[in-house]
Amino acid sequence: MPDHDNHFLKTLPVIQREELLSTGRPSLEARKKQLLKLKTILLEHEAALIEALHSDLGKPAFESYSSEIAILLNEIEYVCKHLVKWNRPVRSRHLKLGYVEALKKVRHPYGSILIIGSWNYPVQLSLMPAIGAIAAGNRCVIKPSEHAPATAELLKKIINHAFSLEQLHVVTGDGQTASLLTSAPFDLIFFTGSGKIGKVVAEQAAKQLTPVILELGGKNPCMMDETGYSKGAIREIVWGKFLNAGQTCIAPDTLFVHHSIYEKALNEISASISAFYGDRPQASRDYGRICTDAHFQKMVEFIGQGNVRLGGEHDRNDRFISPTVVTDIKPGSPILEEEIFGPVLPVIPYTDLKTLLASGRLQRDTLTGYIFSKDEHQIQQFKDHMRSPTISVNQVIHHAASPHIAFGGVGRSGYGAYHGKSGFLAFSYEKTEYKTYHYLRFQGKFPPYSDRNMQALKKLRKWLL
Repeated sequence: MPDHDNHFLKTLPVIQREELLSTGRPSLEARKKQLLKLKTILLEHEAALIEALHSDLGKPAFESYSSEIAILLNEIEYVCKHLVKWNRPVRSRHLKLGYVEALKKVRHPYGSILIIGSWNYPVQLSLMPAIGAIAAGNRCVIKPSEHAPATAELLKKIINHAFSLEQLHVVTGDGQTASLLTSAPFDLIFFTGSGKIGKVVAEQAAKQLTPVILELGGKNPCMMDETGYSKGAIREIVWGKFLNAGQTCIAPDTLFVHHSIYEKALNEISASISAFYGDRPQASRDYGRICTDAHFQKMVEFIGQGNVRLGGEHDRNDRFISPTVVTDIKPGSPILEEEIFGPVLPVIPYTDLKTLLASGRLQRDTLTGYIFSKDEHQIQQFKDHMRSPTISVNQVIHHAASPHIAFGGVGRSGYGAYHGKSGFLAFSYEKTEYKTYHYLRFQGKFPPYSDRNMQALKKLRKWLL
């Protein structure tokens, strides 16, 4: 065990829950203070975090700041600004037969929350859920991914130094550590990762009836019809696909292009990749690396499943795979069935949107769906077809940075959502105080019942119940 013995891991949620019970639900000021402490940590250790992210993933400093640090700073500021309003009790009164009922609904924390982060955005996906959990008044244990070891160790160092064990604690370790944690008596588990591991987490949590939020992945389709083409649109798609070397759960997975603009789009994709990363992407300081050897091998296999239109170069020692475009893929190939999660972009022509949607070639329950079009009818067709919680029109990726938009999946892409107010709601439950003020006692509701009472009930049910 890299960090602690089994007993300690099992008792972590008990320690945090007992502290919460003894001190009571933290005040709004206490929660804001904790969030602002987290903000200070991010600012003070910005350079070290960027260095760790480069060590693990070869991330450019710009991407590390924009997609990991900046998004967390913005989230903290947004949550602190709106927390008082979100936490305000909701009161209402309702006139009933013989009495007035008064309701007071307040959000309460679950208790001790386990957060299991992912390796592709190891800072953001470890700390973003913690922001919502702390805002709701919870205690947290964070288990970062072992596949981003430099970042995980740095998070453990800076978080555990600044926060008490009872408030916020980082535990490092491998899958065995994660298994021990998911079998501990946490009050809620938040997991980001693959569907395969997500099922294991959900099964383990179900044994203790522990609620779970799963943020998984999927093959996010990206459509471009004959009205949606422009050089700017292609640049957005190329940027979103190859950001973080394609290792983004909301990246455009596969690009479907209308046949009338197919060659023009392919040529512009090549031009955009060259403009972004030069003729030798391996030498570009703005292009990342594949996280693990196993994932590298998977990308190499994907490349071999179609004709390489652009790229295809790879270096195992550097975990480098160039931005790659593949075409003419055989039906049934794994690259068409599995989430790619890397810098390989299949580009597939189509002739009619309705026929394509009916073919079953698009996964409907992805985290998001993208369409580039000026045709409102086709946009509506696509929106009606997809089950994804978010549909992005003429843009990729940006929606995930907004605290105004709930981030989460449906079906195979997970369940539950967070970011902004959605995070505050996800990590709390509604507690209702119910009071009645009687002005008349309706005796007909008490036994012994009679036919007369039944007739009265049918006439007065809206007032009685």
